[in-house]
Amino acid sequence: ALPICESAVRDFQSILDTLGGRGERERAAIFLNSINVVPDHPSERALKLVASSKINSRSIIIFGTGDHLKAITMTANSGFVRAAANQGVKFSVFIHQPRALTESKEPTATPLPNVHLNTNGI
Repeated sequence: ALPICESAVRDFQSILDTLGGRGERERAAIFLNSINVVPDHPSERALKLVASSKINSRSIIIFGTGDHLKAITMTANSGFVRAAANQGVKFSVFIHQPRALTESKEPTATPLPNVHLNTNGI
């Protein structure tokens, strides 16, 4: 099972509880049943990072725990990864595109107007 630290699961669950729609919650339940929650245990390297606008204690704990486990951390937080590298700490990461939870906002969303292209594609 995929190891995920307690802080990352707690943050994910908080976002899901606040913004997640029914389908997102159902998919999250399947995901959460397939992971292995591990205690927060940041590496010494991570703990040496100096806090900044891109480096906060939450990220130090999450990335540092992955580093301690010698695991690849999946993230959309490229700002933290760059800032840590600028301080000489390079983490093993897979950076993915950010994805927002949107289902709960769909019922109140304003539809986009229908836009038709003419035959010239303009």
